[in-house]
This record gives sequence, structure tokens and C-alpha cells, in this order.
Amino acid sequence: MPDTEIYYFSGTGNSFAVARDLATRLDGKLTPIISLIKEDSIDTDATVIGFVFPLYDFKAPKIVNDFVKKVRNLDSKYVFAVSTYGFMRLKGMKKFGKTVEAQGGKLSAGFAVKMPHNGIAWETQTEEKQKEMFDNWNKKVDMIVDCVTERKEGIIETSNMFVNFFLSGLFIKATPKLLSLFKQVILGGWGSLAFVSDEKCDGCGVCAKVCLMNNISIVDDKPSWGDNCLVCFACFQWCPKEAIQLGKVNVKQKRYHHPEVKITDIMKQKAA
Repeated sequence: MPDTEIYYFSGTGNSFAVARDLATRLDGKLTPIISLIKEDSIDTDATVIGFVFPLYDFKAPKIVNDFVKKVRNLDSKYVFAVSTYGFMRLKGMKKFGKTVEAQGGKLSAGFAVKMPHNGIAWETQTEEKQKEMFDNWNKKVDMIVDCVTERKEGIIETSNMFVNFFLSGLFIKATPKLLSLFKQVILGGWGSLAFVSDEKCDGCGVCAKVCLMNNISIVDDKPSWGDNCLVCFACFQWCPKEAIQLGKVNVKQKRYHHPEVKITDIMKQKAA
């Protein structure tokens, strides 16, 4: 049995690419969280457990926290985590550490990796900027692998909102997009930002195939969303026609998914 097991959750490929690199370097077993989420408890003989996930609203997705609660004997494991983020990491890893502690374990090391934004981006991310992020990850992975191999403890990466958001100029860049979204919410409520398909949709069904919760069905050649959405943006980003929008907000941005991740890599999470 592998000494290391890495559990991951990924909608558009960033976290999968990171988890895959770590599993390769650490000779670990790679396991999608979605494939086990219905289990009552998770038992593993691995002595090293890694969690890889994106940050949603500056914290781990609920489905990841729910999964951690199922993993048994965390107190006997070396636990590390890596979060991907496109905006700010803030205290996301500290919050995740509290989830691990609540299950009797300890987050020995927590890292944050900036990747191209896979939600509603504040600015257009050029291919050059994306390459810079990928290059930075290729450098950082060495440090993380060394840390895990040597069982180092106490590394929990965080950031400051004032420095990241205001001093960096992100606030100014974000203002137009924020105002557009706030206007939509004020006029139509939060429900007005629900996913919809526009006239470009041809009913191909890709959105349903990549939906990790099987929350999308194709009705009369158009997608219909249920009430079990993870807001992972997989449907939004993988749509080949860029036909999915947020309510009446026409999202005028180029869609993104990790260039080294295939659509089948996302689909296999729920088929494993």
C-alpha cells in the first residue's frame, strides 16, 4: 500500500493538476473526493494524507470539509494540504486546519498556490500570465515535496486582505465587475445569478458530463440545473460554446480550464 494518499477536488483542473504532480513526486495514491463522498467513513493505511482543493470564498469547499469528517484515525497521520486560488488566499488554510483538528488530527503543513481564476475573474488573464503561474507552481512543488518527505510542521500559508486587495490595486480592477454583479443581485436577488444557457447552446451535454454532483440534466436540448450545485464552475468553463452565463449577466471573459487537464480527468472523479 502507498505510504501517501492524496485526496483532491477539482472543477476546472487547477487542483487536479497540482494533486497529480504531488502524487507523482511523492509516489502517492491519487483519489478523487467525489468518488468517496457517499461513504460513511474512510479508512486508509497511508501514514501521510494530503488534501488538495480550490478555495471558495477564502475557505475550503463544504464538500471537502464534509469529506474530512469521514476520514478515520487522522490523529495517527501526517496531514498536509494544498489549496489553489485565483484571487486571495487569506486565512483559508488556517480555517481548514480547524476542520482537521475537529476530527482529532493536526494540519502539519498548509500551502496555497495561485492559479488562473476559474470563477468570474476581475481581469483578463493572458496566456503569458497563466504561464507565469504554472512556472511558479513548478518551482514551488519542490519545496512542498521536501517538506512532506521530511515531515516538517508548522508551515501554514496565509495572506493579508489589506495588502492583497487594496495595496495591490485589485480593488480598483474589481470595482466594475463587482458593481455589475451587485446591481443584478439588488434587482433580482441572489437567484438571478443562477447558471443559465444562452442562444449559443446547442445541447451537446458537456455541462452535464462534467457536473461532479450530476446536478445538470438536458431537457429539450438545453441544460437544466437542480438544487445541488457546488458552484465549481466546471459547466461554465468547460462549455465548448461558452454558452453558460450567470443569470442575465453576460460574462464577457474567455473561458478557462487548465491546459494540461483533459475533460475526461474531470469526469473520472465521479466515475472512480
